[in-house]
Amino acid sequence: MNALGRKDPPIEIVGAGPAGLVAAITLAHHGYRVVVYEARSDVGARFHGDFQGIENWSTQEGVIDFLARMGIKINFPCHPYREAEFYDPDLRKVTVRCGAPLFYLVRRGSDPGTLDQGLKAQALEAGVEIVFNRRVEKLPDGGIIAIGPKVADAIAKGVLFETDLPDMAAAIADDRLAPKGYAYLLAHQGRATLATVLFRRFREERLYFNRTLEAFQKLYSLGMKSPREFGGYGNFSIRPTERRGEKRYVGEAAGFQDALFGFGMRYAMTSGYLAARSIIERMDYDALWK
Repeated sequence: MNALGRKDPPIEIVGAGPAGLVAAITLAHHGYRVVVYEARSDVGARFHGDFQGIENWSTQEGVIDFLARMGIKINFPCHPYREAEFYDPDLRKVTVRCGAPLFYLVRRGSDPGTLDQGLKAQALEAGVEIVFNRRVEKLPDGGIIAIGPKVADAIAKGVLFETDLPDMAAAIADDRLAPKGYAYLLAHQGRATLATVLFRRFREERLYFNRTLEAFQKLYSLGMKSPREFGGYGNFSIRPTERRGEKRYVGEAAGFQDALFGFGMRYAMTSGYLAARSIIERMDYDALWK
């Protein structure tokens, strides 16, 4: 142990997304020294202030209890949504309402008030060292790899804007708007995120984005102000092992992705937590995530 009671040597983590930061926080809470290397200049730099949802329907344990069990505080806006409107290709609507939240809305990015900044603050408070603008390719002594997606199995093309829409969530399943994917609209307190998520025909993203925008304009009075377009991509794969020697792969670096509208955050945080537990408790990481 060092003078602060931290266990040596430090555990190294590559990537300061939700998976890497939750792993770092968990390890630090158990007395480990942790160093996180992030290639960008701040957390959340992949994102643009866009809304995403932490899904709340796939397990009996709700998001609030899930975060508390991992030792994660809610120091970021996290709003429950209990209703969503879903449309088929003919724009026939089904409204889903639940007693428990369908998901919890958060913002992603480098700005104050985002999930990313909240997790960074918790990591720093726990004593984690975060090294920005440092691209690390190898961890010869092992650690946790949380670098996000390397390949694009799906891409998103969207727009952020100010609006007079009420707080709401809507989605359209139509290959004419989002081949093998979906289009969505999330609004909260005068801000909105609208996007199409494509699993095919990536080069035609502009065409599908324009169609998506037109479809939602027909359904709602968007009243778009100060629009800012954005793009992104995601990775999904299932491999027999997410361990390479002493390296544990988490989040989208491992190919973990929520099946539908979860945006990958719940699986990312779960896998980071399990990777940390595998180190703390000397357990088989593959056995934990499977």
